[in-house]
Amino acid sequence: MGLLNKGAEKGIDVVRDVVGVIDQAVLDKDKAYELKVDLVKTFIGGMLTGKGSSVTKYTICGLVILVVGALTYAFMFNPDSIERAVQYALSVTPVIGILTGAYLTGTTVQTNQRRRDR
Repeated sequence: MGLLNKGAEKGIDVVRDVVGVIDQAVLDKDKAYELKVDLVKTFIGGMLTGKGSSVTKYTICGLVILVVGALTYAFMFNPDSIERAVQYALSVTPVIGILTGAYLTGTTVQTNQRRRDR
């Protein structure tokens, strides 16, 4: 997990550096803002559908496996703790939903762009 954090920090540092260059090089504030938005879209798109997409997919799958495993274990081996397992599942589900929605949105946008480019 530490390796993933270092990679993400490096990417964020690069984005900050480029944003600083945009602020210095572009005099028109509207154009600078537009370039910054495009930069962030590209960075996020890469994390969701580019080389970083495998990390996103593995994260989603890992979280789902963790929740299903915890509920199954509680149901089969420790029925007294099923209430805590359900509370755990309810607290993790929004994170899974957000990641899945972002990943699917990014994949859909990328697919539509490929179709338009043909």
